[in-house]
Amino acid sequence: MSNKIKQEINKIDIPKELSERSKMGVSQAKEEMKSARKRFNLKGFGIAAALLVSLGTFTLFNNGTPDNTTGNQTELVVNKDGSVEIPAIQLPEDNSSADMIGLIVYNGKIYTQTRTVIDTEDAKAIIGDKLGTTKGTIDEWSEQKAYDEEFASTIGKTDVYSVKGYDKDFRVMTYQEQDGKGYAEFYENLNGMTINSGEDVFGELKMVGSVSSAKYRTFSDWNNSIENYQPITDFETLNTFVAELIKAKPFLRGQNSDPIGNSRTDEQFRELSIKLNDGSTVNLTLLKDGYIYYGYMSAYFQMNEDVFSKMWEQIQ
Repeated sequence: MSNKIKQEINKIDIPKELSERSKMGVSQAKEEMKSARKRFNLKGFGIAAALLVSLGTFTLFNNGTPDNTTGNQTELVVNKDGSVEIPAIQLPEDNSSADMIGLIVYNGKIYTQTRTVIDTEDAKAIIGDKLGTTKGTIDEWSEQKAYDEEFASTIGKTDVYSVKGYDKDFRVMTYQEQDGKGYAEFYENLNGMTINSGEDVFGELKMVGSVSSAKYRTFSDWNNSIENYQPITDFETLNTFVAELIKAKPFLRGQNSDPIGNSRTDEQFRELSIKLNDGSTVNLTLLKDGYIYYGYMSAYFQMNEDVFSKMWEQIQ
């Protein structure tokens, strides 16, 4: 792996929080994750995982120290028309001290955990057809051929469903009940794709015309998993912002071109949580200079300056 890729791995922002759902079935993994690195919210049964997105490709593991990670990386591509190509997830060569990302193999694609969440009761209303049941067949020592098996996963055994109103080539949902309580989680296919504009990502989230409420929090609160949210009250500005997302221009996260690297401050960084009419909540990262991040992709977006600045005024 090149030094450029190694440096980019260390830039990724991952919240500290781990959900109760992760804690139920992953006591051994929890012990292994008591290092200084940050956590992010996992709701799946199975291995508690830290997700890293590196320059060049998604990687499936976090080895704690970037210099200890090796693997064959495929360079990201910027096309002449401004579109960017995100390569498919691939297996690194050295995974001896790694934690797995939450993922599901379905229909020849790899779906990973996402930053859109939903409560159990709302999830029940949009559960579609059952697609199958995952197999907990992928772990830190799996070979590449393990990823060719339908419904192979890192999350143990759970049922997978389509989601009403969403393309199953983009999003699926896991749902399982334990001790009388239901657990739902989205998985999305955001790799092995070409992004021409925000339409290719935000359009799939079905946000336009579907916003029911929104709130935001500062970097410090996000980084420390403090739920000190403030409501958004100007719906006209909010809906204009959401509509403009589909026009946003994509950029690759590179060593010298990733704004978030210098924006981890309360002055520069906001998490914007937008709840939709179906009960799902899309969590976006906004940077003051007009940049938008979704999930753990190798790309970010830039919006029209006037539209973004009016939204930023609402979340200062």
